[in-house]
Amino acid sequence: MADYREQEPSIHAGGAKLAAISVDSPEKSQAVRDEFHLDFPILCDSHRRVVREWGVYNAREKGGIAKPAVFILDPDRVVRYASVDEVASRIPAAEIVRVLSARDGIPAPQRRRLVPRPGNFFRAMRNSMHFGMREPESGPQ
Repeated sequence: MADYREQEPSIHAGGAKLAAISVDSPEKSQAVRDEFHLDFPILCDSHRRVVREWGVYNAREKGGIAKPAVFILDPDRVVRYASVDEVASRIPAAEIVRVLSARDGIPAPQRRRLVPRPGNFFRAMRNSMHFGMREPESGPQ
């Protein structure tokens, strides 16, 4: 998320706006916005309806979360670019800037392999212990 915060001015210059979606509660999403000083909204999908409909639902992790994904929609709400990634391999925000500035079609994305730093690993473990593990949700609601 911090990567997108840093690139937000360039993304805006490319004619786009940012929004994130999470299966977390509004309180947890706001805590993330506060922690990372994010100006863009984090939309809450605690019933997991949107992430299922968009094909980014990962039922096997933490009781069901959204996969990292990027969608670029044109003004008519047509998806012009989609990248559904894995936790360890994601499209960096600089690539989104490159896609937005491309004049001759959408270039092939350059994914970045992510290896968690020890601090990030321990923060994730602390958050899991603090917030607990989520129970998988049964089917669409």
